Amino acid sequence: MIEPPNSVLLLVGREEFSPPATFGGHASVASHDCVAVAVMSVDDGPTAVELLPEAEPRGLVRLGDFVIETEGQVSVRDVYNREYESLGIEPGSCLVTVWGNDDSEPNDVTFEVRSRDS
Repeated sequence: MIEPPNSVLLLVGREEFSPPATFGGHASVASHDCVAVAVMSVDDGPTAVELLPEAEPRGLVRLGDFVIETEGQVSVRDVYNREYESLGIEPGSCLVTVWGNDDSEPNDVTFEVRSRDS
């Protein structure tokens, strides 16, 4: 359980990353090296976050599928670049599926991250 300072979580693949410019009405969007997820406000409670190589959706809905570049590690961060969790992965491109318990502002998010070769 984490309490990000605002209602956005990031999954980044590089130390120097470019977050998406806008959500465009979606709960989850990506740039070439960063996935952003709109989550429930910290005022409404903490957010459960998992970062896994394989996820079992356990009743969660798919919020998006993305391909991002990585330097060999992905990490969950807030907009102030504080890291909450990380996972080693093959450098290059990886596949990211975002799962959540709500399709607009989840408070339970799972990032499923796989090597593009898997």
